[in-house]
Amino acid sequence: MIDIVPLLLTQALLAAVPILLASLGEILTERSGVVNIGLEGIMLLGALMGPLVVDYLHNRAGLHLPDIWWPIVAMLAAALTGALIGLLHGYISAYLAGDQIISGVAINLFAAGAVAYGIQAYWGVAGYKQVPEWAKTDPIWVAVFAFVVAGVMWYILFKSRLGIIIRACGEDPESAFNMGVDVNKVRLLTTVIGATLAALAGAYLSIAYLSVVTKEISAGRGFIALANVVFANWNPALAVAGAFIFGLFDALSYWLQTLNLARYEITRMIPYIATLLIVAGVIGRAKPPKAVGKAFRRE
Repeated sequence: MIDIVPLLLTQALLAAVPILLASLGEILTERSGVVNIGLEGIMLLGALMGPLVVDYLHNRAGLHLPDIWWPIVAMLAAALTGALIGLLHGYISAYLAGDQIISGVAINLFAAGAVAYGIQAYWGVAGYKQVPEWAKTDPIWVAVFAFVVAGVMWYILFKSRLGIIIRACGEDPESAFNMGVDVNKVRLLTTVIGATLAALAGAYLSIAYLSVVTKEISAGRGFIALANVVFANWNPALAVAGAFIFGLFDALSYWLQTLNLARYEITRMIPYIATLLIVAGVIGRAKPPKAVGKAFRRE
């Protein structure tokens, strides 16, 4: 039993990584005043574009690179995909003063169709494609990256002048503007960074954690990340704890399957039910940025 504990904790840590990356991106985005509920779709697109781009470059374009570089190229392709989506969502939210919820829903709906179609159109298979060994990376390295990002983001938000500017845009954009801050530019940039992190979370699922591309690979993790933002009270440090809690229940659900203690359909419900119960306990006590979701118009 003692030997199982370190393995369970390691699996929980690895399962927490995509939740943590997406949560960190959303915390940064919402701290500036923009809501992006399209995390699920961005993760899906990141999970697809990473393997698809390296497959094209390696097998069709004939590009020759050492194997160690292919996972990096996949991550960069996913990051670029996320950045472009973030740029679109940020522009709609900040400069066009569009409805941020509708924009996020549109991202999710587009991604659900695009990923299912992309797998079929490019690989000629229905909804499932194994990632080759040369395109995979060690999930530990991505986990280290995620925790470093959490530490850096906490420091920036709460210990630096840049963090004051970002938080001011989400709390009192009018005052920030009067102090010379370009509120909409800050919101656009943070939305791009946030979407980039969400896309990297998706790429982690396909080239590191699960090693496959499927049309439902994110499996609701984007929505869990949104819940984790509330649980963390928009604090990157607490987001680490929330992500690990989900990861622990996720790993536990697989152990229950292995031990044949419950059906697959029941065990896979466990991390989501646990997350909902935990978040329900903090709703009402969490304090979102005052201007989050509200467009800022210059007078």
